[in-house]
Amino acid sequence: MKRFWASAFLMLGMIGMVTAQSDANAVKLLKSVSQKYGAYKTMSMDVTLTIENLESKNKEELKGKVKIKGSKFNLDFSQQTVICDGKTMWIYLKDVNEVQVSNFDPKEEMFTPDKIFKLAEKDFGCLMGEKMTSNGKTIQVIELTPNDKSASYSKIKLYINTASNTIEKGVVYDKSAIHYTYAIKSFSANPTLSDSLFTFNKANYDGVDVIDLRE
Repeated sequence: MKRFWASAFLMLGMIGMVTAQSDANAVKLLKSVSQKYGAYKTMSMDVTLTIENLESKNKEELKGKVKIKGSKFNLDFSQQTVICDGKTMWIYLKDVNEVQVSNFDPKEEMFTPDKIFKLAEKDFGCLMGEKMTSNGKTIQVIELTPNDKSASYSKIKLYINTASNTIEKGVVYDKSAIHYTYAIKSFSANPTLSDSLFTFNKANYDGVDVIDLRE
């Protein structure tokens, strides 16, 4: 779970990553969503991650807060906080009061918050799924399948509010029989976010054990 933050943005990172065989209407909708979020300079949201193991029948729910400012991000969940200023990444493990420090290379991270809304138009097939009504909202499901069959997941489902072109939730279908459901509970566009949110200040964590993994 130390790096679950990356998969926590997996479903959002799919936006715009489609192939020529994709459904044209699905592509159009995803591009509209991408353009909407891409216009924001900063974002803040409350999210809920539900992890369901189909084999063991276990289910776990984690709540967290996400803040994004350009290539910088702060992901605060119950077990850990992940902070990145675009160059350095700190993973703070709350239960053991330990922080792991590493160089951040966006090229090595397939899905990161700063890549969430950038169009790639590759790597995935994209099709319209079912349409439903939830709490008075019209929700259109978009199904995404990776062209790379060696990927650890078989499918992604995005649930999009068609009235506002916003993402309500996403489900990642992992090949290990685990489903990850990410629900956005609240969203704030262009909030004022201090740069101090995106660096780890050791002085604020009494007795923290620093593990520096940088070369």
